[in-house]
Amino acid sequence: MFLGRLTALRWSLVRQIMSAGEVSIRELARRVGRDVRRVHDDVLVLAELGLIERTTSGGVRCPFTDIHLDMHLRKAG
Repeated sequence: MFLGRLTALRWSLVRQIMSAGEVSIRELARRVGRDVRRVHDDVLVLAELGLIERTTSGGVRCPFTDIHLDMHLRKAG
């Protein structure tokens, strides 16, 4: 479920947020060249997954300096 919700566009948002520190959703959308509403929807998913946090000023930030995901797949049977 977790990995299935991490699209390439959402990963690009995480990378932008990590490099920017705290950033508004509008500014984030401008930086990635996407619609504000779509970025907002993706930010909600990323916050739900715990990869980013909403700030008291209405922006977003990533509480991590490094994110590493490891996945191992094995053939069934």
